[in-house]
Amino acid sequence: MPPDVWVEEVLDTTDSRSAIAITRPPDLGDWERFTVNAGHVTSFRRFGATPDLDDDAYCTLCLYRPGAPPFLPNLQELVWEEPDADVFEYGYHLLGGKLTTLHIGQPPSDSLLFPFLRSLHLKCPQLRHLSVQCRSAVGPVDPVTSRAISQLQHLETIDLTIPLYDDALLHLATLPNLIVAKLFISRNTAVHERLLEVHTPIFPSLTVLHVSVIRYEPFLTSLVNLISSTQLFEVQLCAAHDPPGATLREFLSALTSTPSHDALSSIRLSFPLTSSIPLMRSLNALPPLDHPECTLDITTLEPLFSCPELTELEITSFFLRPDDAFVRTLAAACPRLQSLRLVPPYNAGRLSEVTLDGLLPLFRLCEDLTDLALPINATLPVSNAAGGMRDSPLVTLDVGDSPIRFPDEVAAFLSAHCTHPSFEIVAARALDGDNGAEHIRSRELHSVMWDQVGRLVRLFARVRSQERDHWVSRLPANHT
Repeated sequence: MPPDVWVEEVLDTTDSRSAIAITRPPDLGDWERFTVNAGHVTSFRRFGATPDLDDDAYCTLCLYRPGAPPFLPNLQELVWEEPDADVFEYGYHLLGGKLTTLHIGQPPSDSLLFPFLRSLHLKCPQLRHLSVQCRSAVGPVDPVTSRAISQLQHLETIDLTIPLYDDALLHLATLPNLIVAKLFISRNTAVHERLLEVHTPIFPSLTVLHVSVIRYEPFLTSLVNLISSTQLFEVQLCAAHDPPGATLREFLSALTSTPSHDALSSIRLSFPLTSSIPLMRSLNALPPLDHPECTLDITTLEPLFSCPELTELEITSFFLRPDDAFVRTLAAACPRLQSLRLVPPYNAGRLSEVTLDGLLPLFRLCEDLTDLALPINATLPVSNAAGGMRDSPLVTLDVGDSPIRFPDEVAAFLSAHCTHPSFEIVAARALDGDNGAEHIRSRELHSVMWDQVGRLVRLFARVRSQERDHWVSRLPANHT
């Protein structure tokens, strides 16, 4: 529009956030100019502190602009995150027939999502990429939304935290071009039984599968058994409740028996739901730990040992109990690991059974490991710090709230293996965990000591390198 119709106003002097405000009612000529320019817009993103329209400007454009909606007729990509309820609803006026990519996130209320989702098949029939993130950990169940999703014929990626009914799940499973599916599946679904009656391939092109549930149920194993894709490389399973170890082993066995067995490279398991962890931490909430059947030991993970391309493994659970033998077996079975994260949902002061000696198999056998998150008990002496020294490419070691007693001895041990110039240690800070006063003081003390270890490791590693270079230069030419 002409310069006299709008002005950019600073809303927040602390971060220089600004917004465009309309200074007078646009006349017919102004609207004609806007319509021409609006036709050139193919991507619109509203999030963060970037300059945008103020509330009244959205109202004017959405409600008073002459002509049929949408007011950006050639829009192909829309990213809409807006905490203000009055403004959030205006995003509905941006939905149009040429939209192929839609992300909606952080609604003031999850119920405000329904006008968008219920009309997707009518407003955006060509949609290929859909992402919807609710404010709550689990979005509301809505049959109309499921029916709308089941009529989108061109989806290639979908990321929903809203539970879907069987009709939508059945449709998604049979889409020929769906490559990414991140879904929340409601309890008591019978979609796996209905899929047995389908004569077309199930998830034929899938490469990424993320499944979230309240409680693990046998239908998940049955669903995985039906996957026909040979390109599935990333799988994530999240559940609000920890499943029994034997049940999880059955799921992993089914997963490693799919046609994508040789392609699987990334496995993530999280119990509870990742979105509920901040609330659990604030309440100091722990699951009932007197259920030995839920313990995740090395036998639970044995099916993964047959995956030749496994490079990333992440497990989050309070029932995960790794020890030195666990780590040694895992390192021997999965030598191609590049990232390994075996952590609790949050730091709660539990003493790990993994010692510094337990890290040696990872240093010696996993030659590509660059990222390691593993609580350890660093208060115990190292039995053989110098034996079998081998340079590790490790860049990041996340020790959480691991206790430590002698920083210089720990640094001497790690510097014999962790020689990467960018190596760093990440330790939990005082408030990075539960609210127990004793645990807060412990994290505060140990984080300072781990910071000292990080500095010493880099120093010791440089000294070792200089010593090696010095002695190599002194060797006779025929010995180099």
